[in-house]
Parts: sequence; structure tokens; C-alpha cells
Amino acid sequence: MTTEVLKWKEEYSVGLHSVDKQHQRFLEIINLLGRYIAEKNYKEKGHQIFFTLLHFADEYLLKEKMLVNSLNELDYSFFREKHNEFIEKLKYFKDNYAENRSEQVFIDLYNYLKQMYPEYLAHYTPTLIKILKENGIS
Repeated sequence: MTTEVLKWKEEYSVGLHSVDKQHQRFLEIINLLGRYIAEKNYKEKGHQIFFTLLHFADEYLLKEKMLVNSLNELDYSFFREKHNEFIEKLKYFKDNYAENRSEQVFIDLYNYLKQMYPEYLAHYTPTLIKILKENGIS
């Protein structure tokens, strides 16, 4: 399977350096997974990609949760639900791979991550960005 390199586009920017930096790191991880698939070395790198994804998700989501909990005007329930869905989906792929060591698991994971990335960016509405900026997030 050939994979495309996902490049950061200015249209992905939410205007907050710290958030954009995390989103750029997420694109790097998706591209790393794509490279493993293209090079057919997913068997050697499988555990590494799951560790990287789960670590990234834990760190990113923890930072976001701490931030949102400090802002009274934000309702975190939507993000918490989306984050839980994301973590559960990653665990599903990890468990599925542990069971059958299939390349298809990585292809499905890659396609899932590519699809969900723009959907996740869409949650950074102008209102949310304004609130974050007003509370010192840059």
C-alpha cells in the first residue's frame, strides 16, 4: 500500500501556537505510521506506534483536560466523550493487532487517523479559540 505524507497546512492552524504544535505532532505520528506501512516494517514497529499514539493521546488529553477544568465557561463533556472514544478506538486497534498481527490493522488505523484529524480540528470553533486566547493560551 502506498501512503501519502500529510503536510501541515496553514488552514489547519487554530491560531494558538501550543495547540498547533500538538496538532503538528499528531500529523507526524500519522506520517510515521504511513511510513511503517509503506516500508512493510509494521511488524517490527507495531508496538512502538501504539505506544507513541497512546502516550501522545494521554499527554495531550491530560493537558487539555487541565486547561479546560480551569476555565469555568467551557463545558468539557463533549471533548471528554470524544477523547474517550479516541482512546477506546486506539485500544481496539492495539488489541486487534496483538491478536492477529495483521497489516490490515495498521491500514485501518492509518485511515481512521487520517479521517478523524480534520473532524477533530473542526471542534476548535472561533468561540473556543476566543475563550482560550482570553485565558492566556497562546
